[in-house]
Amino acid sequence: MELISGLREWSWVIGILVVVFVYSLGHKYYEFSKIDFSSPQEIHAQVLLQYEKFKKKTSKYNQNATDHYFVLKLMDLERNIFYTISKEDIKMIANRYVRVYGQIRECSFMQFLKSCYINAYSISLLHKRDFRDKIRSYIDTQHQNDGNAHNLIGNLYRALFIADPLDKSWREISNALGLAHIIAISGFHLGILSTFLYVLFRPFYRYFQRRYFSYRNEAYDLGGLVLIFMFGYLLLLDYQPSFFRSFIMAIVGFFVYFSGIRIFSFSLLFFVCLFCIAFFPALVLNAGFILSVAGVFYIFLFIKHFPKISKIPYWICFDIAIFLNITSIVHYFFPYFSPYQFISIPVSILFIIFFPLSLVSHFLRLGDFLDYFLLKALLVKPPVIEYYTSIWWVIFYVGISLYAFKSKIAYWFLNALSVGFFIFLLLKYL
Repeated sequence: MELISGLREWSWVIGILVVVFVYSLGHKYYEFSKIDFSSPQEIHAQVLLQYEKFKKKTSKYNQNATDHYFVLKLMDLERNIFYTISKEDIKMIANRYVRVYGQIRECSFMQFLKSCYINAYSISLLHKRDFRDKIRSYIDTQHQNDGNAHNLIGNLYRALFIADPLDKSWREISNALGLAHIIAISGFHLGILSTFLYVLFRPFYRYFQRRYFSYRNEAYDLGGLVLIFMFGYLLLLDYQPSFFRSFIMAIVGFFVYFSGIRIFSFSLLFFVCLFCIAFFPALVLNAGFILSVAGVFYIFLFIKHFPKISKIPYWICFDIAIFLNITSIVHYFFPYFSPYQFISIPVSILFIIFFPLSLVSHFLRLGDFLDYFLLKALLVKPPVIEYYTSIWWVIFYVGISLYAFKSKIAYWFLNALSVGFFIFLLLKYL
């Protein structure tokens, strides 16, 4: 049994979501229409990301002279994204709220949905602070104060726990080893946390269930309780796109499970995608959201078509297949490749233990128990190449992927394409 079946039901659902989408997109366009590109204006925003960049400058006295500036990624009160630069030697103001006075460079509405650039004339700090600053401080104080290393270790855990942007050093390692999907909070993290909380609450629930409410359904009660905690976590993450998609899917899956409807359903995934995009149109251009949906789609394809074998070989094949299937899509957005990225498969298995363990250890103020090994990991510098997938290959690949929904032969052809693309990247690397 499907969540939505038949042309009539789908027509109603799509019709309602189209109305919501048009309203949401219209509201975004109204915000865009209020921008005056011809004159300076003021925006209040939060600094989501700050990093330093260097460029060579021409000098007759010093041929190796370099200039440096800071790039700031800003999110205003309407959740619109802007970029700006500052050539002043400013301190780190990531996560702080600022007032920016400047001129917004003219951009299209499609570009506005992603981000626009503002030429800042002045940037001043506001007194308002992010509600997660205490969490950041709580994490950072638990790590070694070795130059800048304590900030780097704390930054990794903040990225894992509250979706803070990764420092450049960690991004380079993540790109080289293919760990971005592990570090960036997504449905993988939601699944681990949900399982951990369910196992944690179950002994207490069963104790009271035996004495006071033996008629209650454990899976229903604990599942609902876990989802309440996950909603709180979603608020903490400020509706991070990949986690938001996963949470909506978990909510819908929870209700359809007790209605006798199939959870591993492509129609369920399709509905969740439409629902998220209807309320947040900018998600259609969000790489994290797209890759999150693609990952779940290939998981469903594997479950649908791959033969049932013994557990250990099955899960090994599962990890390898998803890794290879999504590579073509990943390289449309991110170019980095290294054969060392295969290490992400065993790391993803170990992460199932590491993630809840690190959460508990930080809660107990014992978060530095792996600092020595993480500092060593910062020294890892595997070589990488850069390659972007062409749009034509992506269209062809996605077309085969969608056809694989109906055809088992197409699924195995898809896997052959995935292996071939990986070999192609490997030959370019060598």
